[in-house]
Amino acid sequence: MDFHFTGSSRPARTINLGRQGPPASVSDIAARARSARNDRHQQRRQAAAATRIQSAYRAYVVARTWRQTWALEFDRITSPLENFDTWIHYTRLAVFCQSPKTLDQASRLATWSRLALQTDMWIEHDSWLVLLPMALRVAIRALILGVPSPEDAQAFFALIAHVLTGRHGIVQYIATRRMLEDRLLLALRSFFITLPKTARQDRALCVDAMLAPMRLFPALPSTKNQGTTDERPLFETQFLSQFTNDVLTIPNLLQGMPIESVTKFSASFPVDDVMEHICVLGAYYDVTTGKSTLPSNPIHCPYLLANLLPLATARVKTMSGPQLSRYLTAMTILLNANDRSVFADRSATNARAFSQLSLMVSYNHLQSLFIASKKYATSSRPALFSFLVAVTQAWPAHVADNILLSTLYGFESRLATSSAPLGALVRELWRGWVRSSSLARAISAPSLSMSFHADDIRREILRSDYASEWPLFLLLCMLYGRCLLTLGDDEFYPTLLPSSSDPPKNPLTMDELVELCRILRNLAFALIWTEEPEFDEHVPGTRMPLGEAQKIATHLLRQLHSRDARRPFVPPEQWHILYRQDLASFAKAVLLEDQDLHSTRKNGAAPNYLTDRTRAFMSPRLNVLEQIPFVIPFKVRVDIFRQFVRTDVERLGISRSLFFRSQKHRATIRRDHIAEDGMTQLYALGPRLKEPLEIVFVDKWGQPEAGIDGGGVFKEFLTSIVHEVFDTDRGLWCTNHRHELYPSPYKYAQEEEQLVWYTFIGRILGKALYEGILVDVKFAGFFLNKWLGHQGYVDEVASLESLDKDLYRGLIALKNYTGDVENDFALNFTVTKEEYGQQTVVELIPGGADIPVTRENRLSYIYHMTRYRLSVQIEPQCRAFFAGLSDLIEPRWIKMLDREELRILLCGTESPIDLEDLRRNTVYGGYHEKDLAVQYFWEALSMLDQASLKAFLRFVTSSPNPPLMGFSELNPKFAIRHSSDDTTRLPTASTCVNLLKLPAYSSREQCLEKLRYAIHAGAGFDLS
Repeated sequence: MDFHFTGSSRPARTINLGRQGPPASVSDIAARARSARNDRHQQRRQAAAATRIQSAYRAYVVARTWRQTWALEFDRITSPLENFDTWIHYTRLAVFCQSPKTLDQASRLATWSRLALQTDMWIEHDSWLVLLPMALRVAIRALILGVPSPEDAQAFFALIAHVLTGRHGIVQYIATRRMLEDRLLLALRSFFITLPKTARQDRALCVDAMLAPMRLFPALPSTKNQGTTDERPLFETQFLSQFTNDVLTIPNLLQGMPIESVTKFSASFPVDDVMEHICVLGAYYDVTTGKSTLPSNPIHCPYLLANLLPLATARVKTMSGPQLSRYLTAMTILLNANDRSVFADRSATNARAFSQLSLMVSYNHLQSLFIASKKYATSSRPALFSFLVAVTQAWPAHVADNILLSTLYGFESRLATSSAPLGALVRELWRGWVRSSSLARAISAPSLSMSFHADDIRREILRSDYASEWPLFLLLCMLYGRCLLTLGDDEFYPTLLPSSSDPPKNPLTMDELVELCRILRNLAFALIWTEEPEFDEHVPGTRMPLGEAQKIATHLLRQLHSRDARRPFVPPEQWHILYRQDLASFAKAVLLEDQDLHSTRKNGAAPNYLTDRTRAFMSPRLNVLEQIPFVIPFKVRVDIFRQFVRTDVERLGISRSLFFRSQKHRATIRRDHIAEDGMTQLYALGPRLKEPLEIVFVDKWGQPEAGIDGGGVFKEFLTSIVHEVFDTDRGLWCTNHRHELYPSPYKYAQEEEQLVWYTFIGRILGKALYEGILVDVKFAGFFLNKWLGHQGYVDEVASLESLDKDLYRGLIALKNYTGDVENDFALNFTVTKEEYGQQTVVELIPGGADIPVTRENRLSYIYHMTRYRLSVQIEPQCRAFFAGLSDLIEPRWIKMLDREELRILLCGTESPIDLEDLRRNTVYGGYHEKDLAVQYFWEALSMLDQASLKAFLRFVTSSPNPPLMGFSELNPKFAIRHSSDDTTRLPTASTCVNLLKLPAYSSREQCLEKLRYAIHAGAGFDLS
């Protein structure tokens, strides 16, 4: 009964007070359908997965049950060797009871293995041919995993060795092939490593087992006649891969073998096949990026290389051309693939392995390579060059240097002809390989306006197409750079004597050097100009960073330019890389880069925080000026130097006005104690010596000399103090045979008090450069090189000539000696130092007293002797001097110059005084250029010799040398002012304004007489 009946037959309306949703869209309907379909698909996957899990579990349970049943049945058999059928059944049970993933039944297989060694039932039965490889697979897996007990492992190994070393026909063939597929040699490696050293018999048997496949398969007939595929190449690949990966990477492999096994292993070792396989492995390795696409590539294992060297080096002499090329290529791959620490630190491997690695750089090995390569030059020479570059990159610097020096004057010189005994390899590299290479053509293509081509050159030379040519070019640069270190200027240039029968010491002609300079200039500029801080690119075909290649090329280029600066052989315009109209914009951009760099440092980036590459990227023009400044004309660089000084003056707020300077430092200097008073009053200023100085001279009676210092008195003080502090009688400086100065090497000069003097002298010369004042002092060439920092050490022996001419000639004679160096010279790596009658023996290298100088190491002796004389013995003096110099002059400003340009900037040009140039740049006061007195003056000057003209120039300007770019740069201009009509008076000068006060003399002779007296009188401002 319906108790809710209301008397109406119509159904009650359903009223929903909630908000009605919008009708479903097509996309919503499609989304719901897609979701439902995904749910159904997921349910089907879950059901299928559950079925598979259940099936797998049931299979596992059934298999385990059967394995347990077979194991029990295996244990019940007491006479397995009763007959063949029983043995096959017993073998089947031993194999089938093994788990595919665990080795819980390995002991039963070990029992079977011991019985298998006792049976002679090794017949070619189908079941036996199947079951034996299956049993061996379990044995191999057990040895690899190291699960069984030592007794079981011994049983497995004995079985494997029995199969490999016995004579079992096709059974042995099939079993060996299957074992190789199951990583046979990895199992033998694992067992060999675990054997104690006393187990000589087992170790010998293990070695035999490793070599057995190599002896077995080549003797088998080809199966192609039976209509099947020849499996020997596949086997050889498998064997070589495992032999290389698993055997040759065993640490101290040969040391772990008995002696008789070492002999057998060496005799059977397939050198050529292994080298070819390593070349194949090298194809998976990109030396430029250092990445390998082959997992666990064995070429990265240092023990592979260490084990190969004793086995392969002895066979170099008997290799054919292709074999030698493969050997060198394989060695190059292994060198590039291993970390540098392997060759630098014994702890990276062990002492024995490091000793074996050292065979690679032994003299006998390298000499054998050169001798063999000489016979097959066409096929093996490029591989040899790539190998040498790889050696220099892998081994420490001192080892690489010794190898390169021995290459120059050790190996090659013994093979070269008598007409070209030295540097033959440099000549061969240039003429036979580099000059005509595609790489050289790509680099040397552009000429001027290199800034527009730098990016193109960089992109071009980094192409992989040049991977085979880069090592040859780099080796040429490294070898010739070291050749120049010991090549004197008289050897560098061709002899002018037509009757000379001596072969040229320079391996390249002047024309060839011009071409080489062009290539090096373009390459160095392109790499410097486009250097980027965040990319670590490498030279194609080598592991050498591109930045290191740039340093090598730049260093050689600086070496060649240093020679050219002393005696030109390259057309001057070839050094330059910009059009004339681009030079002004280059100079402006340099100043902007300098300001940006200074702002970066000022805003918190410390100089140490900015890496060299970051600075180069921020300021490529500054980097060019620091590394290869000679590509910009000298005049432009001098202007940039002076603008750097002006910018520094503005930055420090220093006034350069002659008479209204602020921050003046006043110093009272006695005429007869100029150096002492200057030191006392000015040393404490330090870098503040940049600020204006006011000098007051006091004569010998204690009276201040007349005159106001507007700059001229300071110039006179500077000239006088330079003359006094560089007096050799003070003991701080010595002179060479050309009367050029260099720091005294004696112990007195290294005392603390004297080092303070060196610092002060450095500041004084820095002040002269800062103010643009020329000084009358000549420094030895090698000492000027030191001003340039690293850039100066480009021709060590040639620089030695400016220190000790006799020692230079002696070392050159030693270098070129063709006799018995050790017995005829009787030298060792020491130098005898004599001071105050006492002799002291100094070792050039540790243990040098016990190391005789021989033909092979004489270049090393020359290098160390030169470095000692040029640097070591005067290091404290130079350090103090340059510390003072850098207080006023930033080192990078000086690095814009070469040695001869620095001499000109410091001391002025040595060229004769050009009176016509002086006359064109003269202004007059109270005179006209047509007046008779003026005419008499110029006629009188023309009658003076150069020495008197320099004295006149010093009298007027305080410097005996003309300005760098002529008298147009004299500031203020040279001026002649009418001083008096009294012809008895002498001419006087105001050096502060370059002013000559000239009376109106009545004749040329009278003017000449008065001039001579005045310029040689040596009076001070009182005369004026």
